[in-house]
Amino acid sequence: MSDLKIEKPRSFYNRIKHILLPIFIIAIGGGSLVVLKAMKKDPEKSDQLLANSAPLVLTEMIDLSESGITITVDGVVVPSREVKLAAEVSGRVLYTRDGCKVGNIVRKATDQEREVAGTVNLLIKIDPENYELEVKRLTQEHAQAQDVIDELEVEIDNSKAVIDLVHEEVQLQKSHLNRVEKLRAKNVVSDTDYEEAKRTELAARNSLQKLTNESDLLKSRRKRMEHARDLVGVQLSRAKLDLSRTRIYSPINGVIVEDSVEKDGYVKIGDPLVTIEDTSAVEVRSNLRMEELYQLWQHAAQTARKSQSESGATQTNRHNLGYQLPQLPVNVRYELGGRTFVWKGKLSRYDGIGLDEKTRTVPCRIVVSDPEASAILVNGRPTDQLVGAPPLTRGMYVSIEIPLEGNVALLEIPETAVRPGNLVWVVREGKLHGEKIRVVDTSGEQLLVELGASGLKTGDQVVTSPLSVASEGMLVRRKGEAE
Repeated sequence: MSDLKIEKPRSFYNRIKHILLPIFIIAIGGGSLVVLKAMKKDPEKSDQLLANSAPLVLTEMIDLSESGITITVDGVVVPSREVKLAAEVSGRVLYTRDGCKVGNIVRKATDQEREVAGTVNLLIKIDPENYELEVKRLTQEHAQAQDVIDELEVEIDNSKAVIDLVHEEVQLQKSHLNRVEKLRAKNVVSDTDYEEAKRTELAARNSLQKLTNESDLLKSRRKRMEHARDLVGVQLSRAKLDLSRTRIYSPINGVIVEDSVEKDGYVKIGDPLVTIEDTSAVEVRSNLRMEELYQLWQHAAQTARKSQSESGATQTNRHNLGYQLPQLPVNVRYELGGRTFVWKGKLSRYDGIGLDEKTRTVPCRIVVSDPEASAILVNGRPTDQLVGAPPLTRGMYVSIEIPLEGNVALLEIPETAVRPGNLVWVVREGKLHGEKIRVVDTSGEQLLVELGASGLKTGDQVVTSPLSVASEGMLVRRKGEAE
């Protein structure tokens, strides 16, 4: 009985627990639902809150550049050409102008001075006696050959006159023979008379043939003597040429940089005499990086497209220069004594072909047609002071400026906008967008970037303030808009 009394209360409690537990769980779930509904906010208010919490950045609008770019490289002055003079005839050196020493200035001789054997710009003279005698000998041989030809001409003319007479004699003997033959047919003359007439006619013809053969022989002798005369004439021309080569003139205006001859010395054919450096023009040897060379190609391509547009020609998307450099004007600068001397030059050609294996740059040459300075600057401005200007000479280390203006479209970007790796952050519709750029000039206050080489365009807002964290599409606030 006692056990039954204990089990009844337990079953009662179990029934109550099974009833109240679901009710309790349902109550907790309903309360949670109410709390979640109360915590739910408007989506627009959430986005606005997120935008208001975005980082604040400083931006600057980029625009087209009107200044263009200037490629600046270093270079060294080298001669435009060196002429090595060698002896073309052998003999003893009789004369050298001022000793033909290194550093002497020489002038180019005119053709008229060479023809008359002038001495104003004579550089070296070799003993001409042997060559003068050779010219005289050949001159006499030439005259002698001409005399023989003249004699043969007279003999040919005389032979022709004799032949004409003998020819008439032959005609007469033929006529006489014909008469004798007719009389013989009538038995008027004897056989002896006929044979005599025949013999006389044969003798006349034989004489004519001999004279004709002699005339042909004279003509052959005349032709042979004409060839001999022409051969002597060629030898005479060579002798005169050798005689003229005993007088040596400079073929250019320049300065002697190497001398190998002394007065009273003996020289043979091919012996070096002097080396002359041309001073009418000089060249500058320089090296361009591939990025700089690319700018030159782009400038040339834009110039060609502009010309095609003006002429109405069919435009293409390729401009091939081959193995030639664009012929662009350059400024060559040299600083000395607080002054800057400027020469005008022209980009001429590659110095060989390909890249230098050590520096990975492209060797090129610049031609300066006038070694005299075209401008003298003091603090970047022309000066009116009297200044001794040096000529552009070999060995000078100079600065080369290649201005590229007007053809390549460039954008100006502040230096603070460029991140490591040439990355620029642009704000578009409140979000960050990264653009890789290629800087072409850093010499000015603003960096210059080629338009079209990246996604940047005129009017874009670039971030100039520091960013601790940045990612593509991140929300940001521009300072002007936030205020």
